Amino acid sequence: MNRALAIAAGLVGMASCTTMPEAPVRLPSSGPWTLRLAGEFTIEPLTRFPAPDGPNFGGVSGLVLLPSGRELLAVCDDGDDPRVYRLAIGGEGSSFRVTPIDVIRLENPPDAPLILDAESLALTPGGHLLIASEGQGDRQPWRPPALIEFGLDGRFIRHLEVRSRFTPVVDGPITRGVRDNAAFESLTIVPGGGRLFTATETALAQDGGMATVDRGTPARLLEYVARGGTFEPAREFVYPVEPVGALPFEPSFAINGLVDLLALNDTELLALERSFAQDEARAEKVTRIRLFRVWLDGASNVASVDSLATAEGVTPVRKRLLLDLGDLAGLSPRLSALDNFEGLAFGPRLTDGSASLLLVSDDNFDKTQVTSFLLLKVSRGR
Repeated sequence: MNRALAIAAGLVGMASCTTMPEAPVRLPSSGPWTLRLAGEFTIEPLTRFPAPDGPNFGGVSGLVLLPSGRELLAVCDDGDDPRVYRLAIGGEGSSFRVTPIDVIRLENPPDAPLILDAESLALTPGGHLLIASEGQGDRQPWRPPALIEFGLDGRFIRHLEVRSRFTPVVDGPITRGVRDNAAFESLTIVPGGGRLFTATETALAQDGGMATVDRGTPARLLEYVARGGTFEPAREFVYPVEPVGALPFEPSFAINGLVDLLALNDTELLALERSFAQDEARAEKVTRIRLFRVWLDGASNVASVDSLATAEGVTPVRKRLLLDLGDLAGLSPRLSALDNFEGLAFGPRLTDGSASLLLVSDDNFDKTQVTSFLLLKVSRGR
């Protein structure tokens, strides 16, 4: 058996206990939640995988837990070598470990985007990979965002339809569509497989400005419905991204955006927001990571609204803060200055029966950053 087929066979075997990539443990369905640190594990920057001559491990931007609860798939946003890692996960507390065990190379799609900027992934009801590609707006011609389906061996299958309002013009100033580095960072499929959600990281160019210290931004949250063996565009919602927030310095650059989603059911999700600000002159920077619980019921469907800038009577989704990662007790001193956390997934059942969540940071293949996995215990009540 060749290596690609062996990888695919192994993944199919892991998923064979269920036809759906549902979470092994459902989170509490009602009431307030408490999130506590149940484990922390770091992979050092510039670690080679496969060792000793493989590319650097890193760039992890999205996760999905396999039904066994013992392995993860993690997408890498290396545009020169887009790939998905297979990771073993186990233990909790001081014994918590995440170990790379294999890699799936993603075939370059035959159509745009010519460069794949893989930022998130999901596992379809049929056992395929769905990848959210952010596209590129820092070089011309612009590369559009995309949602792409691959086999478990990394073979390209199809593009999902993306409405034209999200695609910037081929060249020139971006006056409509997604902004550079602010497109599809998130991807999640509901338990049962009937819906898929993704979102822009920030507002489309025609929808409004980006987040500032004291002003948020209207991102678009996209719903796709399962039909005919694939997913088709359905409703769109306004997701109000928070302001960057107060800073201890005057920033030379500041941004906040929606970087991942996790579907709890057809109308409820978790949303991860990441803000970053820096003062280049004084070499200061601040990263803030916030996790929200989101409800779609009662929100306006804006799928027919080309520009939110002039739309009236639009009701955004409801959201409630679950966790500001800066307030999480027990983080190691190394992580007390938060890094670039942008991946969110269900975690395995803990030894006391509790549900868990996983967060992961993208090290940007930078020797000063790390890939850190956080295991969070989810309990009902405060």
